[in-house]
Amino acid sequence: MKYFAWSISLLVGLMSLGQEMLWFRVISFMLGGAPFAFALVLFFFLLGIAYGASKGKTICTRYSNLFFAGGVVLIFAGLIDIAIPFIILQVSQNHAIELSLLLCFILIFVVAALKAILFPIVHHLGTNIANGKVGASVSKVYFFNIIGSTLGSLLIGGILLDYVSISSMFILIGIVCILIGSLMAVKKSVSSVITVIMLGSSCFYLVDKHTDYIFRTLYGKEEISVNTYVENRYGIIHIINDNKGGVKNIVLGNNIYDGIINLDPDNDINDLNRLYLLAAVHPNPKKVLVIGVSAGAWTRALSSFPTLETIDAIEINKGYIDIIKQYPVVSPILNDPKINIYIDDGRRWLKRNSDKKYDLIIMNTTYHWRSGTTNLISQEMMKIAENSLNPDGILAFNSTRSPDTLKTAQSVFKYAYWGKLGFIYASDSMIKIDEVVAKDRLDKLILDGKPLFNEESKQRENGAYKKTLSTQLLTLDELEKLQNLGRDLEIITDSNMITEYKYGFFGKK
Repeated sequence: MKYFAWSISLLVGLMSLGQEMLWFRVISFMLGGAPFAFALVLFFFLLGIAYGASKGKTICTRYSNLFFAGGVVLIFAGLIDIAIPFIILQVSQNHAIELSLLLCFILIFVVAALKAILFPIVHHLGTNIANGKVGASVSKVYFFNIIGSTLGSLLIGGILLDYVSISSMFILIGIVCILIGSLMAVKKSVSSVITVIMLGSSCFYLVDKHTDYIFRTLYGKEEISVNTYVENRYGIIHIINDNKGGVKNIVLGNNIYDGIINLDPDNDINDLNRLYLLAAVHPNPKKVLVIGVSAGAWTRALSSFPTLETIDAIEINKGYIDIIKQYPVVSPILNDPKINIYIDDGRRWLKRNSDKKYDLIIMNTTYHWRSGTTNLISQEMMKIAENSLNPDGILAFNSTRSPDTLKTAQSVFKYAYWGKLGFIYASDSMIKIDEVVAKDRLDKLILDGKPLFNEESKQRENGAYKKTLSTQLLTLDELEKLQNLGRDLEIITDSNMITEYKYGFFGKK
């Protein structure tokens, strides 16, 4: 009996913590990567565990057949797990995001509570009171639960989500719960175990591993259509069309704007002028590092710089490579001998390759308030970047209009400037825009064997050429006077994480 109890303890821990990882991804998606998403999931998850454990204690005192009672609970939990994707689908289609979040929090509590009921039960089943080794018996049950919980986080969150969608993972966990519950509820024998294994194998084979019910319709409105959808353990990527606004191929990473697949110099809707400014102010960039490839528009545009010899491009989500393959306007970066794409974390890659030096480091960073963004815009990161720059090298990154990032850049580099849309240019050498020199350098940009800017595109008011030349670079003092924030700007560090937890998600300044 004790071996069976240990097994149940391990499997319930695996499914419970694995499901917590799934819930975190769902809630984080709904909140656009807000840093408090995990805290919310953990709160309702732990609340459910506490409530479920108390109910499990009650069951242990009222029922003599704990195997049957535990089996019924697991079967019920499995049915709810299977229903979760369909419930979220129905609510998200017809109701506001607030109701969807509320429903998810209720579901997190319920599924955590149902699985936690099993914990006191398996302790009763696996504890040996007769020989006086109560402490040792309890510790073994708890040990197997911890092993299962650890495996659940690693196996589901770190491996399986590369091959199985979140929706399908909920369904598969539900099936496993039902099968284990059935095994507990019936008489345990070799034949029943074999039957459960065969049923489980069949279900795993028959369930569509890539079916998505949770995320596919969040953009299923008439004014928005989905072109491409990719889901893996790094997140969810949508390429959508804004049919109402007439904008095509908008990139969304985990439900947040992540660029546009567009290189049209006549209609610079994704403001590539912020990138072309680097060609205008740096005399001879040869080696460039791009952190954050996304769908490839910036890296593709960067390849037009005539003096470039090498572009090292770092992207943490390999799903973007699948996106790039599908869009001819950016797919050439996958075959360009000058471009080396690495799937890695940008900061980690810089630290591992500290011997490499670059003329330009470019980060089209995500929103400053999103979870983990401090990793790219902190003072510590900028020091790492500065160490990887050649003399006169420039770090260019997207502040997403957080003025504290300019203060942070100024604390590391001798010069730091605020450009269009809050794009920041930092260097140990002064950066100036000389219109005559800038025009000459922009005229030399070549893409696919042709000048990037023809005479007609140079006259476009909304074109990249004029927008580049009209850029004003503001110093920290000039920005503070212009914005009149009413507070002192602060330096972002790995420790204070102020853009995520102090001045971020709720639009505080």
